[in-house]
Amino acid sequence: MNFHLCFVRSAKKITKYFKINKIRNKVIIDIKKILEEEKIDLSNKESAAFFKVIVYNKIKSANEKDRDVYYIPNFSSHELDVKKLMLLKNIVIDNNLSTENNNSTNEFNLLCFHYEFVGTTWLSDLLDNIHLFDNTQILEDY
Repeated sequence: MNFHLCFVRSAKKITKYFKINKIRNKVIIDIKKILEEEKIDLSNKESAAFFKVIVYNKIKSANEKDRDVYYIPNFSSHELDVKKLMLLKNIVIDNNLSTENNNSTNEFNLLCFHYEFVGTTWLSDLLDNIHLFDNTQILEDY
């Protein structure tokens, strides 16, 4: 399973990226969309725990089906921290979810749409931690 941390604000851009590059067998985990659909309030501990279980189950299910995961953080949240996003690597790689698929390798990748984040602290924090990714793809515009 390949895990892609996607730095994109617009779902249209990532959909266009998938269409042009003919990417199939994928699971998209759009955090903002999940929070809106499930009406989750992250300030409530029970809701936050439920949210974490939803995300973990989506990742685990994608791994069992041997699909790539495209994780889109909630960029409308002011509490978004790139360093916390890097903790996802522990879930994906270190916990080795691929026990069923001995031939598969887990990779932690970055897909960044650069112009959407120019001048933000998110981009500078991300570039400071670029060494944590197995593969990176920084797109100028799409």
